[in-house]
Amino acid sequence: MDDPLPDIILQPGLDRVFEALFTRRRRLILFMLKRSDPRPVVDFLPRSAKASESTSMQLQQDDLPRLASLGYIDWDREAGEVSKGDRFEELEPMLDLLEDHADEFHASWSNGRR
Repeated sequence: MDDPLPDIILQPGLDRVFEALFTRRRRLILFMLKRSDPRPVVDFLPRSAKASESTSMQLQQDDLPRLASLGYIDWDREAGEVSKGDRFEELEPMLDLLEDHADEFHASWSNGRR
C-alpha cells in the first residue's frame, strides 16, 4: 500500500506561498526583507537605468501589489518603503528551507537549463 501524501500539499496556504515565490524578483524582495526590514523600494531595482525603467513599472504594477495582496509585505507607496506584512511568518519556513538547502536542489535550476 502506498504511503498517503502529506496533507500540506493540498492546503491553499501553500498555493499562496508558491504564488509569492513564483518570480525571481518576488523571491529577491522576500529574501531581502527577511534579512533587513523595512527596505526602500529602490533596493529592489537594478542599477542599470535602462533596465530599471521597465523593471520599476513591473515592480510597481505587479510584484509589490501582488505580495501586498497576499499579506506578505506592507508597501507604503508614499514613503517608497516595503516591510514585512502580517503573513510574512507564513512563508518564512519556505525561505529558510530554500536558503538552508540550496546546495541540494537540482543543478539545472541554477544554470537555466530545462
